[in-house]
Parts: sequence; C-alpha cells; structure tokens
Amino acid sequence: ADGVVTADPSDLGSVDVCLVTVKGGATAEAARTLAQVLPEHALVLSLQNGTHHEATLARYLDQPVLAGRVGFNVVRRDGVTFLQTTRGTCFADRGRGFAAAVMAELERAFNRARIPLELRDDMAAVARGKLLLNLNNGVAAATGATIAEALRSRDARWCFAACLREGLALMRAAGLEVARVAALSPRAMANILWLPGRLLSARAKLTIGVHPDARPSTLQDLLAGRPTEIDELNGAMVDLARTLGTTAPANQTVARHVRALARPPEPKFVTPARLRADIEAAARRAS
Repeated sequence: ADGVVTADPSDLGSVDVCLVTVKGGATAEAARTLAQVLPEHALVLSLQNGTHHEATLARYLDQPVLAGRVGFNVVRRDGVTFLQTTRGTCFADRGRGFAAAVMAELERAFNRARIPLELRDDMAAVARGKLLLNLNNGVAAATGATIAEALRSRDARWCFAACLREGLALMRAAGLEVARVAALSPRAMANILWLPGRLLSARAKLTIGVHPDARPSTLQDLLAGRPTEIDELNGAMVDLARTLGTTAPANQTVARHVRALARPPEPKFVTPARLRADIEAAARRAS
C-alpha cells in the first residue's frame, strides 16, 4: 500500500491470482515489476481506488487484468498490523472463461476468511459508485476528521454531500452508469447527508459499525507524510468536469486543501465550517 513493490520469482511460480493493492501513483511501477515475475497463467486483480488503474496494468502485462474494489476501511496500526474499521463488501469482476473459474475459487477463499466478496458483471459502474463514496476521503483529510467525526459534523456532511451531488451530476452528464456499493446509493446518501444530526440519526445509522479509529486512507497518508491519492478521488471529478467543459467547485476546493496539506511542515487542517465556506464561495464564483 506504500507503493513499494518487491517480488522473488521463486515465490511466484504457482500464483493463480495476483492482488494489486498499491497506491494509484505506484501502479505503473507495480506493473513493470509484475511483468518480470508473474507466470503466464496468473490472473491480476486490481483492488485500488479510482477508475483507470486496470488500463495502466494492462499496458504492461500480458496476463488478464480484472477490476476489483474494497468496500470497507482499513487502518494501519503499525508496520504489520491492520484493522478493518468499517463494514463492507469486496467486489470483483466475475471474469470469463478460465478467469471465471479462478474468480469463483477466489470468492470461496475470501468467504472462508470471512471477507465477503461479491462477483459482478458491472465493475465499471461499481468502480464509479465506490469513487463517489470515496469523495468523503478528501473532506475528512482536509479537516483531519475520523470517518465517524466527519459523519457527526453537519458542516462536514454538507461538504461530502456537495461533492457527491456534483460527482453524480457530472457522471450523469457524461452518460456514465453508477452502481450502489453500500447500504445506500450515492444519490440517497447525498440526500440524507443534508439532514440535521437528529433527523439523520432517525433516518440512517451511518456510524454503526464504524470503529472510532477509522480514518480514510487519504488522511492516513497525510499523517504519515506519504503521497495521497487525492488526484484519483476528488481530483478525478475535476478532471471529468474539464472534459465536459464545465467545473467542479466543491471537489476542486477539497482537492486544493488536501494538496496544500501535503506540503511540509506538518498539516494544519481546516475546520469543517471553513471548508464549507470555501466550497460555497467557489460555487458562487463558478456560477
């Protein structure tokens, strides 16, 4: 996950499935390394954020590359310990031909490990749905909030909802299908997030199953001094808006704050209220 790729060819001769989990910026490096060591029969499954890493892997690899996504949050406790901090399901392309048989066996292996894996025929739409929910990564990272704290803050929820609504509108304008990857669809989530805390608690227990230590990967990267994936998340909405000849003020504001925090010295987070005010100001300028 840190973008460090090491492999001993003697360990990989019997590999049937290679799970790629590096950060987006390390995808090409990972692919170049894997091209030297993976056996011809291996299947490559990308479990990365964003929507285009499968294409990057496929440029370097002769092996089949399938899309997958992880639908829950994981926090690094130390160098070797990881904690799943939210509920969720993993998703992966069902595959065709021999790949379908391999993926069916992988599904059984995941289930034996009590990690739900759902095989899908619409992984492009699933990846977009996961990307939309990941827009909260930038909001939490900009404010330094845990996932639970961001969901309890009305201003942070407002910012997340603004990014979601903007992303949904852009994908609709681009004719891109979006799949539901959580209990609520991205559209339902955007509508519920506007509600005051009291009404929100009555409508949807969004923080149930969220560990107090749950932090989005973007915030974890900031705190550890690692490069973030903000360009693959909120930045991707800005790029999509550009291709459509329009703007994405909410997501652009969030991405700008996170990029600024990534510069030394230690990050100085903004309050949710300040982030909301900046988004509102950017939206007025854009209109």
